[in-house]
Amino acid sequence: MHKALLPLLIVGLLLATLPAHALPGFYAGKGDEKRLVRSTHVVMMHRGEASAVTVMPDYEGPLSPFALVLVVPGDVEIDRVRTLKREFVDRLESLTAPRFHEFWEMDPCEPGKPEQYWEQSVKASAATDFLGGPKIGDPTKKVAKELFIPTDADIKQGEYTFSLLSEDEAKDVPGYLAGKGYKAPAGAAAALKPYLAAGMKVLVAEVDEKRIELAGGDFAILSPIRFWSEKKISTLPLKLGLLSAEGKQEIFVYTLDPNTRYAVKNYDNIFAPTNLTVDFKSKERMGELYAAMHDLSLEKNPKGVLVEFAWPSEGCGQPCQNERLLPHELISLGGDVFEQYVPDEEKNPEPPELTEAEEKAHDIRKKELKGKEKKEYEKTFEEERKIVAQKKALIARNKYIVTRLHHRYDASNLPEDFQLAPAGPIEGGAGVPKGAARTISSEVKPAKANEMQVRYNHFHPWNGMMKCEKPERDRWGKPPRTYRGLRKIWIAADLARKNRKQMSPAAMAQTPVPSLGLPGVVASGDAGVGEGGADAPVEKKSSCGCRAVGGSGGGSAPLVGMVLALALALRRSRGAARS
Repeated sequence: MHKALLPLLIVGLLLATLPAHALPGFYAGKGDEKRLVRSTHVVMMHRGEASAVTVMPDYEGPLSPFALVLVVPGDVEIDRVRTLKREFVDRLESLTAPRFHEFWEMDPCEPGKPEQYWEQSVKASAATDFLGGPKIGDPTKKVAKELFIPTDADIKQGEYTFSLLSEDEAKDVPGYLAGKGYKAPAGAAAALKPYLAAGMKVLVAEVDEKRIELAGGDFAILSPIRFWSEKKISTLPLKLGLLSAEGKQEIFVYTLDPNTRYAVKNYDNIFAPTNLTVDFKSKERMGELYAAMHDLSLEKNPKGVLVEFAWPSEGCGQPCQNERLLPHELISLGGDVFEQYVPDEEKNPEPPELTEAEEKAHDIRKKELKGKEKKEYEKTFEEERKIVAQKKALIARNKYIVTRLHHRYDASNLPEDFQLAPAGPIEGGAGVPKGAARTISSEVKPAKANEMQVRYNHFHPWNGMMKCEKPERDRWGKPPRTYRGLRKIWIAADLARKNRKQMSPAAMAQTPVPSLGLPGVVASGDAGVGEGGADAPVEKKSSCGCRAVGGSGGGSAPLVGMVLALALALRRSRGAARS
């Protein structure tokens, strides 16, 4: 019987780890070997009527020369195509990814409001002014280097050689590719036909396989390709990606717009379950758990597109996985394109007038200097004030609402390409739990401003002594100072390559999710106390039944017990030796 079940088990494991693929285009290689993608990240940046689009696909296949074929708007020229660093798209993925967050009960005898990670100020104080530099107008100090943050687009020389096909060449793309030594996948001409009829162009990016970054075996990570148009792009040609796929495809779409979040108007937009309480075991396996949750959602609604994040670019969620998007990152993803439409008077504003105190300090400093030194100081002072004013204006112009949309599909649940459209602001997945019941809203609802994220929570109740008359329980915040674990925000990343069968949502989700058929699991004992992991707290107990002072970070009773046991064993062994 075991022998009969073995093939079924192997097939089950293969299906559980079957890679996903996605690309708003297709691959063409030399020979008949398959060239596939696991997932694609697309960044769509808008301002006014202009758009900048960045496409970053994965690649799986033989490491021989191949080409990536994309369709682009009709006004795109070759000088509007660039290669970016992967880190810019990677940063967007990590900032918007579903996150695991731990709430810790504050010492019941410690007065005051519990502190949260996201309440730590990231703004410069009045004494330091803009971006941590000395106050502008204080002539006794040189303007700090922090003021000269990079704000230029970071364009790299990548692994691609770009060609934009002429109208005649585009009529026979398989023939053009064959002339270059590549073989287009079956059905390429028919798949391209509706896009060419709509006035789009064909962009061919030939890949130098010696310059790509390998991630293991025949799996490579390609650099992002950015192109821009004077038109507002709202369609993603995802159906082209079916030409370079086997099984399901994974697509992540990030939109950045100064005023609004975006949604898919021709599919159902589903809000991913958020603010769920989950088992501690899911902490370092967020990707596996979230992938399994996504599959449950697709069973209920195969055409549902997950809305996973909507937040201003000045922030990055509660808590942030790392620092918010930096000016040069936003400029590189498309901000430089929009800057060419900004009038010079907006780019070069006059510095604000000095206050009376600043003017007085400025005059005192000038009197202290003589000749050449005085002239150099006055010149530098005015130049730095202008640079600061320019950078402030540039940063103020490059503020966006960041949205993340996520779908997993094949031909059966992708009847048409995504059509993106503006959508109203929403909130959800944030806030602080209250009381012993740890009450926190898991609802995503319309709001005045966008503050929506996917967050899974876990709770660590206080387990130390309470040496006060009126302890105040159930105040939830960040870890205590005594916590010795790894202070890291775990996220659900690299989802296309996660095993989707290892983590059971029914076993991990302690909060009921009726829409997914999850009843919720009542944790045995107090959820979060003494659960495993090198960075988890351990409940310290002694033989007297009391708890050590210091709670999750302290306690020496187990260590004392071990030392006593060791001493007793040594004494007995020595006694035996003497006998």
